[in-house]
Amino acid sequence: MKRRLPLWRKLWSGMAIRLIKRLALTVIIASVLIPLAGCWDIRYLDKLGVVIALGVDDDPSGKFRYELTVQVVLPQNATSRDGGGNGSPVMTLTEKGDTVFEAIRKMSAKTSRRLFFSHTQLLVIHESTAKKGIFPLMDLIDRNADIRTDISVVIARGVKAAKLLQIRTQMESVPANQIKETILVDQNAKGQLYSVLVRDITRISKSEGQQIAVPAVGVEGDPEAGSTKEIVDRINPKVLPELKTMAVFDGGRLIGYLPPKQSQGLTWSLNKLQNTVLKFPCANGKGHYIMEVIRTGTKVKAEKPKGESEWPTVKMEIRMQSSVHEVTCPGLSINDEQTLLALEEKLNAVVEKEIKSTVDWLMDRKLDALGWGEQIYRDQPALWKQMKARWKTIFPQIQYEIHCISHVESMGARTDAITE
Repeated sequence: MKRRLPLWRKLWSGMAIRLIKRLALTVIIASVLIPLAGCWDIRYLDKLGVVIALGVDDDPSGKFRYELTVQVVLPQNATSRDGGGNGSPVMTLTEKGDTVFEAIRKMSAKTSRRLFFSHTQLLVIHESTAKKGIFPLMDLIDRNADIRTDISVVIARGVKAAKLLQIRTQMESVPANQIKETILVDQNAKGQLYSVLVRDITRISKSEGQQIAVPAVGVEGDPEAGSTKEIVDRINPKVLPELKTMAVFDGGRLIGYLPPKQSQGLTWSLNKLQNTVLKFPCANGKGHYIMEVIRTGTKVKAEKPKGESEWPTVKMEIRMQSSVHEVTCPGLSINDEQTLLALEEKLNAVVEKEIKSTVDWLMDRKLDALGWGEQIYRDQPALWKQMKARWKTIFPQIQYEIHCISHVESMGARTDAITE
């Protein structure tokens, strides 16, 4: 007589068998897929041409819209500091097309490696191309998942973008890196211009009335001589990329360039300035002193209309921490409290004047590169609805107040001037 199994054991036995079958199937599938993991889109470095910079010019023949130049890193040469003895650390390729994408695809006939854009650091746009509009270029980058949007954008002023990318540099073996890093150094040490990325332009293009400003770069020396190896062999190079000022746009089209003081004033206004130095004459007209602004903070607020005005008043407050350097004023003692207060007041007045001249320059051209429209939209949304459609006309009429507050933190190791 056969022994009957309890019902619970029959159920458990059936479940166990099904579980074992499923586990075995999972193991088989995993063993098949593991060799494929991570390999479906693998790209080997020796099969890629890593594009570090893009340069966009007008097609000189007029047959196409763009002439595109790419700066490609040559790893075998870039590893050596001096460009290696084995050749240039970079090379450039140039092609034409009605779109940047078309020009890139045409380059496949000139290179043994597929162009790779995930490490692109710099986008250079010639001024004549920028006058026709830069939004189509931003659209290509913003849509392409293979290109990052943290690319630094500059305008080539007085020189073709292609020529700018062909200038060999000494401090950085890859020329695009020197241009990008020089902008960051200027922002941190002088503040005449500031770094602007592709994603910044995309964001501003969608903002409430704000216009774009982009740093401009030119050339010191003869750009035709910039691609020769003799350039990096000289102690005093004959040609160098040189920063200019901020270029301002209207609706994505280049309008002009801010003068140096107004360019720095824009950096102050947008809270981009981190460090700068200002030179002041002595009270008696003999000698000078230098004040270094070591920390800054700018706050902007749009308040409700005052008096008879129907539009908001924009208030700007700039706080500065500074130190005193290079005093050549005879008999000036900066250890005195009244003297320090006078220095602070002078610094406040100079910065306020600089920012005011920037605001007036932009208002005369109806260009809100200051972002005041966006500020009014955030602080006074009801009023902005009434202003939005006519903002370009209203912007020059906006009342504003600029208030600087400075504090001298350091006076150096001396308190008295050596000069007599």
